[in-house]
Amino acid sequence: MGSIQLVFHYMPLLLKGLRYTILVSVYAIMIALCIGIFLSIVRVSVGSSLVGKIIKKIITIYISFVRGTPVLIQIYLIFQVLSVWGLNLSGFVSGVIALSLNSGGFMAEIIRGGISAIPKGQIEAGYSLGMSKRKIWTRIILPQVFKIVLPQLTSEFINVIKVSPMLSVLAVVELTRTAQRLVGQTYQTLPFYIAIAVLYFIVCALLEELIKLQKRRIMRGQEA
Repeated sequence: MGSIQLVFHYMPLLLKGLRYTILVSVYAIMIALCIGIFLSIVRVSVGSSLVGKIIKKIITIYISFVRGTPVLIQIYLIFQVLSVWGLNLSGFVSGVIALSLNSGGFMAEIIRGGISAIPKGQIEAGYSLGMSKRKIWTRIILPQVFKIVLPQLTSEFINVIKVSPMLSVLAVVELTRTAQRLVGQTYQTLPFYIAIAVLYFIVCALLEELIKLQKRRIMRGQEA
């Protein structure tokens, strides 16, 4: 059986692995977004008291750690820490948690940048209208922030997809792990790794086109 025929023969398994990759990435990015929003709101809201400074310092250390250490190490650490705590979670769940915590640090910085771009006059106008802090966040700040940082959020989603193959160390049967298994069965390495490279490229290229569409839409909105 030729290389192309071999790849097409096992394509259903590769597509199943790709679906698993996308599923892990979607779960991770959704949780990471919640982490990023929470950390950003806390950093803005705690003030400059001693407790506030300590909280900000803890958040800064967390963000610096996830941005300054290899993702693979973080995955191992999360898996081992959860095991020590008696949480014998599946590789899938542990992997989602690890990717979420990693991406959450990047999300926090992205959203913080979006918040800093909101004119303070809008927030002051909200208070003058008698709006509560929660309403100001949900009706004034966050809607504008998401509009500003949507391209960066999509880029972060692409990054999560690109690092998801590292979950193969936890025996998560995503796309790369599926290819590794097929290589072990068929002893054909190159065809399967070329195939998964093409699949990753297609998914990321589609998301990059989505980013371009988002940027054009935002620019048209600003011009209007």
